[in-house]
Order: sequence, then C-alpha cells, then structure tokens
Amino acid sequence: MSDFPEIRKGDGSGNELYRTCPQCGRDCEPEPFEAGDGEGIRIGFSCPVHGVHTVIDPFEESR
Repeated sequence: MSDFPEIRKGDGSGNELYRTCPQCGRDCEPEPFEAGDGEGIRIGFSCPVHGVHTVIDPFEESR
C-alpha cells in the first residue's frame, strides 16, 4: 500500500460521460462560471467543436 493519496478525476463514480461530448466523443474542457443571483458557481463542460453540453453544480449536496 502506498503512502501517497489517491488522485481521482471526476466524481469517483467511474461514470465520466459528463466530460465527453455526446456528438463526437471528444474530451471536454471544464469552464467555471457564476450561476448568478447568489447561486454560487457551476462548471460547464465544453466541446471545442460543439460547445457546452453539460453543466454541473460541484457543491449541490452542501446547499
């Protein structure tokens, strides 16, 4: 067993489809933005060809 922490990408569920463009299968870049009206931030995943396809709230469970 290693003394180094485990580094995970995504939500830990193993389902990283929200990071993949459903049209072309490209990996999408995360783009943080303000949700407005004091609602905090959201993360949009944007395909370089097809634009934003998924928006998540990384703090949804703590609101």
